[in-house]
Amino acid sequence: MSADETFSAGIVHRWDDEDGWGVIRSEAVPGDVFAHFSSIASAPSSFRSLDVGEPVTFTWEQAAQDGFSYRAVTVRSARDGADADADEDEDDDLSGGFASSLTVVFDDERTPPA
Repeated sequence: MSADETFSAGIVHRWDDEDGWGVIRSEAVPGDVFAHFSSIASAPSSFRSLDVGEPVTFTWEQAAQDGFSYRAVTVRSARDGADADADEDEDDDLSGGFASSLTVVFDDERTPPA
């Protein structure tokens, strides 16, 4: 049996970065929900993690998973959704990517070698 495909709201109850999994609690699910780092929707190259107490939205399914009766299929940080709306027009929104810059300043007015 599967939940409907709408996202449910929940709170991260437990998270272990070393093992890459945790537990989400939600009034929409009759028990604790197992969440694996691979179910977190984020940029593919970014480190996927959640913080205890963090609000999330997620889809879930009923399945036996490491002692839990339910597991998350897709997890999104509720903060990401709020931040995305607030930062939508900002030019420096890197969406989880990396950036760098380099500025070269010469000490005198001589032309640098080619």
